[in-house]
Amino acid sequence: MSESALPAAGWYPASHANGELRYWDGSAWTQPVAPRLSFMKRTVTRRTGAIVAGSTLVAGVLLGAGLGSSGSASQMASLASQVSSLETEVTEAAETVTDASSEVEEAVAQLAAARAEVTRVQGQLDASTATVSEMQTAATAAQAELDSRAAQIADLQGKVSAQQSAPAPAQPAAPTTTYFENCSSARAAGAAPVRRGDPGYGKHLDRDGDGVGCE
Repeated sequence: MSESALPAAGWYPASHANGELRYWDGSAWTQPVAPRLSFMKRTVTRRTGAIVAGSTLVAGVLLGAGLGSSGSASQMASLASQVSSLETEVTEAAETVTDASSEVEEAVAQLAAARAEVTRVQGQLDASTATVSEMQTAATAAQAELDSRAAQIADLQGKVSAQQSAPAPAQPAAPTTTYFENCSSARAAGAAPVRRGDPGYGKHLDRDGDGVGCE
């Protein structure tokens, strides 16, 4: 094959490396792995790389055959058909890679949205936790106030109960009215003689007015 039939220098999927990118300097493979393009190994399958490499080599053979005028028309037509088929498969593989890339981008976007949602929910949870803590503090203070008031009520009830159980002060006896109709009734009651100021004393019992009746 003449040098004009060989592909131009550049990065190509190499058939001897299972379709991985290798650098073709125009006459031989040199660079083992393409720099900054190692991620292509995740999207371009070995089959796709082999198809691209085969397409490139067939195109070179076809070009060499045309330039050298050493191939028959049928061979050239067969090679052209192979090239067209390979190009179709490469196009389909490229579309598959594009679809996969779109799916990856969509998955990344969904992951970012999920992380944002997690951050939002975490913020709400932190706010709720702070609110619950404040409510617990208020409930503790209210309980302490209730306990204090309950103690005051119990103390007042004790005082009231003590007052209710204390004996009532003795009431002075109501004065009784004593009346003797005459000295006979005074003597019969054992009250004679009846002096002024004694119960039952009366002027009708003290005839002489000396302050002593029923002498």
